[in-house]
Amino acid sequence: MNGQTLTITSLVLSIIAVIAGVYAVIAAGPARAWRKQFSDGNLPENAGQAIAALAAKVQGLENGQEMGSANLSRLEELLGQSIQHVGLIRYNSLADEGGNLSFSLALLDAHHSGVVITSLHGRQQSRTYAKHINEAESATTLSDEEQNAIFDALKRARQKQKSKNGKTNQQNH
Repeated sequence: MNGQTLTITSLVLSIIAVIAGVYAVIAAGPARAWRKQFSDGNLPENAGQAIAALAAKVQGLENGQEMGSANLSRLEELLGQSIQHVGLIRYNSLADEGGNLSFSLALLDAHHSGVVITSLHGRQQSRTYAKHINEAESATTLSDEEQNAIFDALKRARQKQKSKNGKTNQQNH
């Protein structure tokens, strides 16, 4: 072999080595991505183990979603029992006094149940009453102001719902 043939052969082999090196770097990209999937250090030895490990991760995600849904249901139930609708009516309990110092306050949950608190202010004394409300009704007689407080709370709830529905419809368009 002469020197020129050796030079050409070494040049061709060098080019092949560079191409093989570039290919190795490019091919290592997906391998790095696979290694990230198994960041816990347990790299699978073959495709079957990789598939099994990924299936276990998917199952874990599904279990997490089920737990999240159950937690969401419990939170929605608790939220339904919290005070969501408030109505306040201020008035004069005695005709000769000013300042609207008496009031009826309705505190209702999502099912329109809760309490109406009434405070009657007078010159010599003040009285406070609480009446249980179940689905916007009371077993005891309600004064006009107490009924108005309930109506006010329900009216605000409807306005809030209309406003919420309007925003939702605007976002959908």
